[in-house]
Amino acid sequence: MSRQDSEAQEQRRPSRKPDPVPGHQVVRVSEIERLLAQLPGVISARLMVNDWGAIEELHVLATTERGPKQIVRDVESTLAARWGIKIDHKKISVAQLAHAGSALPPVRVRLAGFSSAVDTLRSRYGCTVTLELAGEDGPRFEGQAEGMNSPSQYPRLVAEATVDALNRAVQDGFHFVLEAARITGMVGYEVALVLLAYHGPRGAFRPLAGAAVVDGDPLEAVIRACLQATNRLMERYVRRKAAPQALPGDGTALAEAAAAFPPGDVESGEE
Repeated sequence: MSRQDSEAQEQRRPSRKPDPVPGHQVVRVSEIERLLAQLPGVISARLMVNDWGAIEELHVLATTERGPKQIVRDVESTLAARWGIKIDHKKISVAQLAHAGSALPPVRVRLAGFSSAVDTLRSRYGCTVTLELAGEDGPRFEGQAEGMNSPSQYPRLVAEATVDALNRAVQDGFHFVLEAARITGMVGYEVALVLLAYHGPRGAFRPLAGAAVVDGDPLEAVIRACLQATNRLMERYVRRKAAPQALPGDGTALAEAAAAFPPGDVESGEE
C-alpha cells in the first residue's frame, strides 16, 4: 500500500471520543438534568453537550421565587461540588415563569412600623421604616435614612428609608432607586407622590410612580406611595420564608440534591 493510500485511509477513519479517566464514573446528561431540577425554584433543566461531552449550553426553566443570579450560582456550585464540573456562567440561561404551579403564591408587602427622631444638637432628622409580608409570618425588613432636620426634606428621607427596606426585601439582582418624593395639593386634597427607578437583571430598567392620598400622617402616605409603586414587582420578587438566601454551594437543599448522585464524568448518552 502506497503512502498516499495509507494517509487517505487514515483520514476516512471515524474519530473516537477520548477514553474515560480511569477510576471515574461516567455521568449522563439525564442525571445532571435530574439533579438540577431538584434545586429550589428550578422546574426543569436542559443540558447541551458537544461530541466530546463538553458543555455547550445549559437552559434552565424556573419559577420566580429566586432571582436568576442566585439560580445560576446554585447551578455552578452544584456541578462543581458534586462532579467537579466547572461551567462558564455565560453558558447558563434562565427563563422564569410568573406564578408557575410550583412557585409560591404572590404576596404583598405592607407597612409594619414607622418611627422618626430629631437630634436637635446636630440638627439631624432620622427615620426607620419596617416592612412585612401581608398574611405571612415571615421576616421583617427594616430601612433607615438620615438627613438635615428640615421639614421640607422629611418626605424624601422617609421615602429613602422605605426604598432601603424594599431593597432589603427584594431578591438578589433587583434594585430600586429613589428619584423624587413630595407631598402636594390636588383639588383640595394632599397627595404623596414618589418616582422610583427599577433596575433588574440583564440591564432591565423601568420608571415607577406611586401616589397615596394623605389620610392621617403625611409621611406614612409617602410610605404607602412607595409601596403602591413597587408592589406589583415585589409580589413576585420578594424574599420569602420558604426560600431563604444561601451562600453558593452552602445550602441544605443543594446538599440534599447533590447527595442523590455519585461523582463522575459527563457522558452525552441517554439512559
